[in-house]
Amino acid sequence: MTDGDDVHDVVLFYCYTDIPDVERVVRALKDFCADGALLGRVLVCKEGVNGTVCASRASGRLEEFKSTLSACVPACGEMPYKRSVADKQVFYDARIQEVRELVGWGQMDLPYTKTAKVVHMKPREFHEALKKKMAEKDLTLLDLRNENEGIIGKFKGALVPDARNMQELGRFLDDQAKKAQGKEVFMYCTGGIRCEKAALYLEKQQPEIKTVYQLEGGIHEYLEEFGDDEDCLYLGKNFTFDKRGVSASGKDDAEVWRCQRCAEGEPKLTSCAVCVVCRFPLVLCERCQSSVETRGEWVCSHHAALDGVYSFHAIPHLEDADLEERIAKLKQIENQFFSTDPKSTVNKRRTLRKCYHKMEEELDRRRGGGARDVRRVAFCRNSGRELAACPGDCMGFWGPGHEIAR
Repeated sequence: MTDGDDVHDVVLFYCYTDIPDVERVVRALKDFCADGALLGRVLVCKEGVNGTVCASRASGRLEEFKSTLSACVPACGEMPYKRSVADKQVFYDARIQEVRELVGWGQMDLPYTKTAKVVHMKPREFHEALKKKMAEKDLTLLDLRNENEGIIGKFKGALVPDARNMQELGRFLDDQAKKAQGKEVFMYCTGGIRCEKAALYLEKQQPEIKTVYQLEGGIHEYLEEFGDDEDCLYLGKNFTFDKRGVSASGKDDAEVWRCQRCAEGEPKLTSCAVCVVCRFPLVLCERCQSSVETRGEWVCSHHAALDGVYSFHAIPHLEDADLEERIAKLKQIENQFFSTDPKSTVNKRRTLRKCYHKMEEELDRRRGGGARDVRRVAFCRNSGRELAACPGDCMGFWGPGHEIAR
């Protein structure tokens, strides 16, 4: 059966429950997915299971998967599945992984136990509570996702963390905990799983917090109910961890769903659009992505100082004067890091040195008689291909995620 033969169902799920034999569950799910009829991502650890999978509706494999998972992990029999629809398979492969935590946060001492201060709210309850708080101008609403997801869409009035990973999100929560004494705090994420631990962590860091309200079912279920509503409080689109990039939409708003580089164009989400330094996914429009001015080398907000300075695949095509200028700037930034905080900037300085050493080697090659490639093209940071030739299968759920041989 090909992708075009039938509608495909995509389901998100998670369940916090004790799993004594993680290896057995991983093995059983890998065996189930071996025929390639159901693809996606499933994480399994001692504290539970979390995943997103996709299969053709006509194949019936999704219902079979649910039965297999429930047989391996009985608590999953009562677990809600959040469903959306696609016109084709949205994953490249099936990856079933054993991990230390469902949400990789380093908070192993936070087993999921609901307390009286942590309250789950159905989408309509959450909606009405937010409206009331907005009217009173007394709203503390935390987005528990990464910064690029917040650029794509968010709830009106939400605080979006400048975070690319769970460690940075933890620092965001630590800062919010200091301000949360005696307050009611609302939080949300894509499907609900990050809020489960974040709510408990926030309470732990601020015992004097009044109440933590979390959106049950996350953005996914809120948009199921309010996506087409005139009164919808979610702005922009909902990011998905699959080839679709986004699924449901809320209200159009100039604050979100705009290119983070030019702030004008509508984003085109692909696996090629990543920070040239750290490969964090970026939200860019087609014009910014295809421009040869940047050669496909853009930066995230955390590496803004390296914009137009750091390079990777484009080094052989840069002019001598440009390379010399970049080398000088990289060394200057390296020295600033060292003089400010030599201990905590070791890795940052190593990254800078690797870059300017490649530039110095290229200059030495040319001075020894080697010719410069004078093409003015953009490159995919992930694959090394010319950007126009990369099919966008070069990272994460988009494809195998490896760099091609050069």
